[in-house]
Amino acid sequence: MLERGATLLRRAGLGRAVDLVARRVGFGLGRFDTEVDGLRLGGTRVGHLYYARELLAGEREDMFRETFARSIRPGATVLEGGPYIGFFTLQAARAVGASGSVVTVEPNQDTLGALRANIARNGFEGRVRVVEAALGDRAGRASFHLTEGGDTSSLHRPPHSSRVVDVDVVRGDDVLERADVVKLDVEGNEVAALRGLRELIGRSQPTLFCECNPEMLAAAGSSVDELREEIERLGYELRWIDEETRTLRTFDEARVDGYVNLVCTPAGTGS
Repeated sequence: MLERGATLLRRAGLGRAVDLVARRVGFGLGRFDTEVDGLRLGGTRVGHLYYARELLAGEREDMFRETFARSIRPGATVLEGGPYIGFFTLQAARAVGASGSVVTVEPNQDTLGALRANIARNGFEGRVRVVEAALGDRAGRASFHLTEGGDTSSLHRPPHSSRVVDVDVVRGDDVLERADVVKLDVEGNEVAALRGLRELIGRSQPTLFCECNPEMLAAAGSSVDELREEIERLGYELRWIDEETRTLRTFDEARVDGYVNLVCTPAGTGS
């Protein structure tokens, strides 16, 4: 209720006041430790709690979670950009098993604590490496726009940001040489992240999961068309995950009024 109320107040132009109050009370109200899909998940902010409640209710990306987990084999290597508090990191770590590995890249200091704690809660420290940076097409430093909930924080200014900090930016090609699965949820910076992964993708031909959010892509000076062109240039076929019908559908059928999650496979593989 608090998080939904805060969203309405931000839309009414009262975002600054909301963020001030949230910083004072958010940690106390948002602390939790629960179980979701057999994994321990905790957080420290109201936004984290709201996210966990949606997961528990099966209201958030349930088909995406199943498709992602099924794509990972024991012993695999997974690269993840934008893990938030780590629910999909945990899914990947469980799926790869003790012989596999997960590398997750996250620049947000407000969520890194919860991410690391969730990895430890589940005993996955030995198979997950956290890189404190953002994924992009060139290494360096950049401004990072923080939102109070944290899940829409971005290198590109989102509609309701509260603070700006400087973060490291890395190319995925400089983080790993190979990967079996790549997941990108980097709030509009997906095209740049893919360009920084061209060598890895060319060598490995991983299954690729990628968020497609028209609003965030526009904030980054990009577009849905540019994202599609970049993925197809890499030699991939795109489908989107329809949560309502629990099916994979062709990209041309994708909704354009909100975000969708894409699953992309090398063209001609029939995957």
